[in-house]
Order: sequence, then C-alpha cells, then structure tokens
Amino acid sequence: MNVFDFFSLTTYIDGQTALFGQVDSSRADIQPITALRFLQDDSQVALVLSPKGRPLTLEQAQTRLSQVGDKASLYCLLDNQAIPVLGFHQNEDGTIVIK
Repeated sequence: MNVFDFFSLTTYIDGQTALFGQVDSSRADIQPITALRFLQDDSQVALVLSPKGRPLTLEQAQTRLSQVGDKASLYCLLDNQAIPVLGFHQNEDGTIVIK
C-alpha cells in the first residue's frame, strides 16, 4: 500500500481513531503504532509497532505522512523487520488495525 491509497481509504474515518498493527495472523494480536520512520529513503515509510507506548491517532499519522510523497510505500516495522502494509480493518471498538 502506498501513502495515496492510505489517505484515500481513510478519508471518512474519524481522525481521533487509534492506530494499531497486526503482529501475526491472529486478528487479536495487535500492538500500538507509536511512530513513523523512513527506511532507506523517503520512498519507504515504516509504521513502528511497539508493545509499550501510546498509539498514534489517524490524524497524527496523516499529518506526518502528508509531508511524504503520495507514491511512498508503507511498511510495518516490528522488531526491526519491515513488512509491507497490505491493508487494514476496523475492530468492533473502532480502532484501525493495519496489516
């Protein structure tokens, strides 16, 4: 998924929605997305998952991503391993879980 797709798909979601990342194949195993980080250059942006810390809101992530090119690829960074973002879903409680 790239930044443009992420913005397009989250346009109508409340900006105060918390962001989490799916750790494995279980939808219940999630961790907060606490930061954004460039991987090799500004064409690859990682959403950093951390078991500790406060999750970013959608608005915070969108604000930070607005400074990156639309074609930049999104990754989840878990234990220093970058995994391409394939999509996301909203849990019953409204949180966004990126996988």
